[in-house]
Amino acid sequence: MNKKRNFKRYIFLGALILTLSLTGCAQIRDKIAATKGELVGNHFKISIFDHYGSKTLDMDGKKISVAVLKENRDSSEDEASYDSSVLEITINGRQMIQVGNTMIFAEDGLDMIEDFQMDSEIQVDSGGFLTPVDRYINDIKNKIGKEKTVILSSPKGIPIGVFQGKKVYATVPKNLPKMTRLNIDGKSLYIHRANYMILDTDIIN
Repeated sequence: MNKKRNFKRYIFLGALILTLSLTGCAQIRDKIAATKGELVGNHFKISIFDHYGSKTLDMDGKKISVAVLKENRDSSEDEASYDSSVLEITINGRQMIQVGNTMIFAEDGLDMIEDFQMDSEIQVDSGGFLTPVDRYINDIKNKIGKEKTVILSSPKGIPIGVFQGKKVYATVPKNLPKMTRLNIDGKSLYIHRANYMILDTDIIN
């Protein structure tokens, strides 16, 4: 009897360790990467769009960092509470100051689908459990990284493009102003001032 109990305990502990290792791997990679305002990756293509979704500029660089331009801070303002829309972007040692534009930083290997078509009505198949259970399961899967479709649009809601991946994990870095970082199959995608939806890919397939 004791042998059976011990065996069940070992099975349970093994499953628990496996679950924790899987759920933590994407989060740990993400936290390591998003440090000091640096966009971590081998090489990035930078695409800039206006409010109507039209591309206005393409750039690329290997060493990129983003920060609030401190030079614009009034001497009377507390630096800790200072919030600005003026960004200082350093690209391979060169400076770029920008305000208000939609910017997409895509690491090499991430290709945006620009002619993506999606139905205006989606019928989600029945299934799932109780809502709290579904949320818990989705949270675990999100931490592991699961297949997602990222739909980008301009601030006026005009479509820009789509990214897809088999393992997608999203965070909002505290030290990167007004940006969202996505880890798509091990590659980094940074979104600044864009509307976006992140859907389970099987919803639209």
